[in-house]
Amino acid sequence: MNSIALALLPLALAYIMFTLGTGLKLSDFKVIAAHPKAFFVGLVNQVILVPLVALAVVLITMPPPTIAFGIMLISFCPGGVTSNMLTFYAKGNVALSIALTGVVSLLSVITLPILITLAFDHFMQDQAGTVSAVKIGLVMFLLTALPVTLGMLARRKFTGFMERKSNILNAIASLLFVLVVLAAVASNWELLKSQATAIGFELISIIIILFVLSMVIARAFKLNWFDTKTISIETSIQNSTTAITLAPIIMAAAAGLPAIALPAAVYGVLMYLVALPVIAVIRNKN
Repeated sequence: MNSIALALLPLALAYIMFTLGTGLKLSDFKVIAAHPKAFFVGLVNQVILVPLVALAVVLITMPPPTIAFGIMLISFCPGGVTSNMLTFYAKGNVALSIALTGVVSLLSVITLPILITLAFDHFMQDQAGTVSAVKIGLVMFLLTALPVTLGMLARRKFTGFMERKSNILNAIASLLFVLVVLAAVASNWELLKSQATAIGFELISIIIILFVLSMVIARAFKLNWFDTKTISIETSIQNSTTAITLAPIIMAAAAGLPAIALPAAVYGVLMYLVALPVIAVIRNKN
């Protein structure tokens, strides 16, 4: 991947987050007041449960440090448009899904720098250099919080246009997502060939464990099936584009995506392979 393509990665993420914002309106957040318990469970799951499950799998399987850190990086990322789309297909609470995605994306400006710094210090001790939490926080604001906010403002100002063009905007976002994943795979092809089976096993394990645990937790809190499906998807599906985009920033890469981006690229494919069969089973259950 050349330096120009690498420079375009942040723009791709910013656009994807902008499209997320165009699908949000202030009234969507009323679901927080209408379903406070479901929202709280979903929020805690995403911010705390996901990293803990990823850490447990990494400590048990002991992948190489770069792969371990890359897996942790995915777990720190919020959900994205994909989780909202999958919730719709699962006949879940789309409003709750959108609210969770929006709030966790905004919170990631604070949570991601802290968690990334801790994980880098633990897994990447042999790497030269350090990670700046302030720099990552600024990057997350510029690439996630700001575009989401601008997207919401654009929807409020140009409601009719945004609603008419939503399919086109989302199609472009999906295309950019595919290109980002392909770029990460291409940049680390040799490493992928040697680690594909292990990475696949670790990521699939994490997704399945999160699906099961999130459903158990939701039922323990006596949430209805409508909200339980939603929380299970929001908990299990992360925004791999964010992880891929942050990878070269974290590693200060001048050319080519670093190896820590590879798990996110593989995850971008595997999440569909695991989630779609699960959704096919749960979508019509009452």
